[in-house]
Amino acid sequence: MGSIRDDFDFGPLLFIDTATLKTAADTMHHNYEYAGLYDLRLNISRQKLISRIPEYLYQATETDFRNSCEKQFDYVDPKNRIVQIEMEHAATNHLKKINAFLEPNFLEIEQFESGFKVEASVIIPVKNRIKTIGDAVNSALKQKTDFPYNIIIVDNHSTDGTTELLRSTAINHKELKHIIPQRKDLMIGGCWNEALHNKSCGRFAVQLDSDDLYKNEDSLQSVVNLFRKEKCAMVIGSYILTDFLLEEIPPGLVSHREWTKGNGANNALRINGLGAPRAFYTPILRDIKIPNVSYGEDYFLGITISRNYKIGRIYEPIYFCRRWEGNTDSALDIHKQNSNNIYKDRLRTFEILARQKKNRTK
Repeated sequence: MGSIRDDFDFGPLLFIDTATLKTAADTMHHNYEYAGLYDLRLNISRQKLISRIPEYLYQATETDFRNSCEKQFDYVDPKNRIVQIEMEHAATNHLKKINAFLEPNFLEIEQFESGFKVEASVIIPVKNRIKTIGDAVNSALKQKTDFPYNIIIVDNHSTDGTTELLRSTAINHKELKHIIPQRKDLMIGGCWNEALHNKSCGRFAVQLDSDDLYKNEDSLQSVVNLFRKEKCAMVIGSYILTDFLLEEIPPGLVSHREWTKGNGANNALRINGLGAPRAFYTPILRDIKIPNVSYGEDYFLGITISRNYKIGRIYEPIYFCRRWEGNTDSALDIHKQNSNNIYKDRLRTFEILARQKKNRTK
């Protein structure tokens, strides 16, 4: 049910029952230039079960030899905008027909809770990032704000010198909280839970990956300003994709402008990402809990929160996302890509079921 990504790759060989094909085609009321096959597939899925034969039956020639980190941004490339609009139209129509469409009537946080020692916490999970963690921490320490904040680093038992570097840095910066969890089975999501439930965590929890940097000294302030202005439960920023030396690489600015106030929560089920950096109102995140995984945990939070709450967007770049050979997703093989996609498709399945239930109980 959740396999509704428009780039879901069935392969080049499809067998379709003729009667079902005709019925599905008759329900296509839009003259798509790019989304025809996608819309047809969604129409078929509402009528009959789509099955995959898990055996090697034919040979296909690969035509796209780019690394996984290059392919993943195709859908945010401005030159593909017309394609994306068509795909969104087809996906939105499908969600309406299966009663999983959300009307844009989302909750605002009327009154933020008090009792937090700081207004915001920059949360950095890290393991063996001696080459980049210093830059990340320095960009957080340089933030200029009109509120108190701290930096919570969950050091997941690093062995490459990261731990020693963080300890020495923390000596001179009391706002830096260096945590080494007792558990040794934590992944990124589990590290986030450690930080969120720490007594030092602020009212807002703001992402900073150990490879990346805030773009300016006011990045953190801009995030909190939007929380205050729009009373939202989550804020998602925009970033510039760079190499290790912070030189811009294609596609450059990733702003996810496909998110709109009217349809962002629905369109989120069609695509594989929502943007970065991500920031959250801590009480809601503590209530939801984060799955202990190292892929898709941020997507899970985005689609889950967007079911009920307003999400704020910053479309100007406030973050540098570095791509280099040390990234875990820089060059995934096809098996790992498939595994990642299966996980997100499962998340979409759960979310579609939850939205259908919400719509039934209105």
